[in-house]
Amino acid sequence: MKSRLVVKLIQAHSSGNEDAFKDAVNILADDEDKKGNSSTAMLLRNAYSSKKRPINFGDSPISEMSFYVQSVSPMPKDKDSTLDLLEILTPKVTFNNVALPEKTFLALQQIVAEQKSFGKLMEKGIFPANRLLLCGPPGCGKTLTANALAGELKIPVAYVKLDGLVSSYLGQTGANIRKIFDFVKNKRIMLFLDEFDAIAKKRDDSNELGELKRVVTTLLQNMDSMPANVFLVAATNHHHLLDPAIWRRFNSSILLELPTAEQRKQIIEKYFIETLPEYTVDLKTLVILSDGMSGAELQSFLQSLAKYCVLNCIGNSISQKEIAEIWLQQNTLFISECSDDFMKALYKLKKNGISLRTLEEITKIPKSTLDYRFKKEVMNDDE
Repeated sequence: MKSRLVVKLIQAHSSGNEDAFKDAVNILADDEDKKGNSSTAMLLRNAYSSKKRPINFGDSPISEMSFYVQSVSPMPKDKDSTLDLLEILTPKVTFNNVALPEKTFLALQQIVAEQKSFGKLMEKGIFPANRLLLCGPPGCGKTLTANALAGELKIPVAYVKLDGLVSSYLGQTGANIRKIFDFVKNKRIMLFLDEFDAIAKKRDDSNELGELKRVVTTLLQNMDSMPANVFLVAATNHHHLLDPAIWRRFNSSILLELPTAEQRKQIIEKYFIETLPEYTVDLKTLVILSDGMSGAELQSFLQSLAKYCVLNCIGNSISQKEIAEIWLQQNTLFISECSDDFMKALYKLKKNGISLRTLEEITKIPKSTLDYRFKKEVMNDDE
């Protein structure tokens, strides 16, 4: 396929057919995207024009405030390890792929609306929001939400690689931060800083060396000089560790918590529609038993359940028994079946509507034994 595209490129160039040339470049870039070579695809698209091209932000172009896409520029690297400091990704998701609380969804929609009306706002001297801090426990969807936001804005993501960014050499981490911001400053792009607390901790922490304080200062300076065409998203599991000055640099912050029952229902329904549409499932039991799971844990649970169903050919109906069995496997991987913790897991299943008969089938433990142990758990609950 690539050889045919190269021929098309040459023919289009020779004939002076600009539209055909552009189409061939886009097809070639799309082909690289499908192969997972997102950075190559972006380089091809950016290299299309030999001149800098102004970007139209939303509904109106602005000549005096236009920003430009650079042509091909080398990826910034750590000086000593030579590791790439970031990776360019093309988002494949939008808000349709994320189950969000209404309040969070409305806040993100407001950001998208401002970005799409960039020109109109800038003409009035109003800067649209372009700095967002995402907080919350691991697996709650911070990275997915960032990618969905980039998908809505139709911009690539510059994903910062922490292993390359943080250096053991004095002064090198600060230098790497400057390289990253210099790389993106002329691009219409989302800069995504995951595990943000690693470079943005409080400077009054007595356990930290002076080097971290210099890193935070460098980060603040670069955030202050960051142009409006770059959209910065930072994510952290430990927002309480962030330096107070960091918070003032963000237009807004969003706390992503464990999914609610309604969110879990949306995730489950969407998963089965896309993965196992021919199956019917006990949705109520799944929603109840997934209480307390993060989005990532719920996805893992659903994948395990789907694999079990497909491999064991149980027909097209997923019953309480299959759900309870997979839930028990997921929650007792490192627990002995003779332990009190294993019995507590069974007791949780019982409290959530799984019958003694079903638990007996799953564990091979007699109902009488289960009933006796559960009465002890009830007594412990009452104490």
